[in-house]
Amino acid sequence: MKFKPLSSSLAAGISVASLLMAPSCRVASAADSVTVTPAGQKELYTMPAEFEEMDSIWMAWPVYENLHGRSSLAVQAEMIRALVPQVNVDLMVQDHVEAKEVAKWLRENRISSNRVRLHIIAHNDLWLRDMGPIFLRNGSNRLAIADFGFNNWSYDDQTSKASMTDESVDRLVARQMKLPVVRSSLVSEGGDREFNGKGVMMATEAVELDRNPGMSKEQIENEFKRVFNLKKVIWMKQGVTDDDLSYKGKLPGGLFTLFTTGGHIDEYARFASAGTILLAEVTENEAAKSGIARETKKRMEVNFEILKNATDQDGNKFTIIRVPVPEEIIEPADGKDEIFKMLRGLKFDDGSVIGENDRINTVLAASYLNYVIANKVVLIPSYWKKGRPEQIRRKDEEFRQIMMKVYPDRKIVQINAENINAGGGGMHCITQQMPKGAPAAISSKLSDWVEP
Repeated sequence: MKFKPLSSSLAAGISVASLLMAPSCRVASAADSVTVTPAGQKELYTMPAEFEEMDSIWMAWPVYENLHGRSSLAVQAEMIRALVPQVNVDLMVQDHVEAKEVAKWLRENRISSNRVRLHIIAHNDLWLRDMGPIFLRNGSNRLAIADFGFNNWSYDDQTSKASMTDESVDRLVARQMKLPVVRSSLVSEGGDREFNGKGVMMATEAVELDRNPGMSKEQIENEFKRVFNLKKVIWMKQGVTDDDLSYKGKLPGGLFTLFTTGGHIDEYARFASAGTILLAEVTENEAAKSGIARETKKRMEVNFEILKNATDQDGNKFTIIRVPVPEEIIEPADGKDEIFKMLRGLKFDDGSVIGENDRINTVLAASYLNYVIANKVVLIPSYWKKGRPEQIRRKDEEFRQIMMKVYPDRKIVQINAENINAGGGGMHCITQQMPKGAPAAISSKLSDWVEP
């Protein structure tokens, strides 16, 4: 095991049994879920693309703060405010007490609650892209949920309390919504899978092999093809350097990552349409100034060559659009931060040791491509604020202009996502889309949780 403290630090005080106290909603049991396989269906389930029409965006109420003073809720408020005019928001909470807190929070932030739906689902973290419900759809517009194994991005064992709690989230959602489940023995996170909606998926080879050390790439690919009924899998080699697994040790410059994933695809490559891929690009000037940027450039150029030689489901070449990477955001961490306590508990592969009184520097998991698309709105990261170099403002604007051209019929909303980046991911990582076809009356109304 690479990381012992995760089970106790993040799972403290969370009990599935305690949720049975909620008066308005029956708590689902993962054991209740119906298990199906694609072979047993008359019409096979597939994974819709994110740029297709959707019913809702799923999110989770956070259970802790990654870095002191960096509230995830500050970002989530901006996100939900921008989403609700276009799409429902399904929000997971721990119990009825927290649900009432959410209702109050929405009022205080002047966010319309008309399209916010609450679900009591036990969870340790807010990274629903990775461990949340993966919604599939068949030709009759019926939904199912894909269920993969989860080991906290290889920082923990699959059998730990923390891993098992979050791994159960998708089945609990399936039980509440009365949806069938497509089960898989693979350990895999949604943030490392990008779909074009036509049978093509992109993934990072380094990530999937790390999660499934007893399997070959061919075996993993065959299982992905079975679950998602894919025609092709495009294998990228590695992700960006500042997404390397924290237990690997120090990055160039003596920096540590913040419990990042080891190279998720949504940090550096996204399908903008069935035939268009956005890919991160590091300039020569950036590579000359930073060891992290220099290594990322090498990796992205290898991935660029892979994409140039790849074809879609019909054998056609992809259009590849290169986009900038953000400037590095360095954040000091010390003993008062939850992240620091967890970093100190790691056994680093490179022999690094963090003492109890040490002060260390971390690099935030900043990425422009970790964006959220929801019907007619696209939420994109931005990083400039007063006092920061103008280069950051110029990059923010450069990316905004690219996205306006890529999504000309959608509203582009910029949100500073670095409070989420401080936990090792971005806005896309804390969301999961549910396509059209969802059953009616899937949750309690907010009015059920408000005191008379």
